[in-house]
Amino acid sequence: MKQYDFRFDTELIKSFIGNTFTKYKHADFIIADSVTGILGFEINQQVFELVNDYEALDYFGLDGEATILSISQSNWTEVEPRFNNDIKEIYINEPVQKVVLVNDHTFSENYDMWETKVIVFYFDGFELCFEKQDCWFSMEIVIHKGHDTLNVIDDGKDILNDFDRSTSISIERTIVEIM
Repeated sequence: MKQYDFRFDTELIKSFIGNTFTKYKHADFIIADSVTGILGFEINQQVFELVNDYEALDYFGLDGEATILSISQSNWTEVEPRFNNDIKEIYINEPVQKVVLVNDHTFSENYDMWETKVIVFYFDGFELCFEKQDCWFSMEIVIHKGHDTLNVIDDGKDILNDFDRSTSISIERTIVEIM
């Protein structure tokens, strides 16, 4: 059985709580409120990049690779857009009250994969949500701002349409709240 675990490190995420989310940056939107491949954000004077990029892996027998959402420390100048060079910086300057991770567990007889699909930052009176587009080969990160952002994210099941119906693949979603 092939096993993968691409969930975010909850200890890293816990370190965000109570600290000031200063700003985030991304390529300017072209059509929708999404960016291709990368965005950066600053919390407590530390820069992180959220990347949705290709990983070489046997993704349930499809094409030999898939996009995986990841988070890591970086520096502000290294967070560069993939296609559109017009950069947009958005200032938040609010302490992070809590973070919610949405993890999908996709499995079949021969595969077992965990991955973080969504991260939501909660502030006093609003939320900022970064969501991996629900497509195994898309590099898009969708940005939702406002309230009740968990109600506007995809359910993670669209991907099942890409598999042969004779293959039994299931997806279970877990919500992890970090305060």
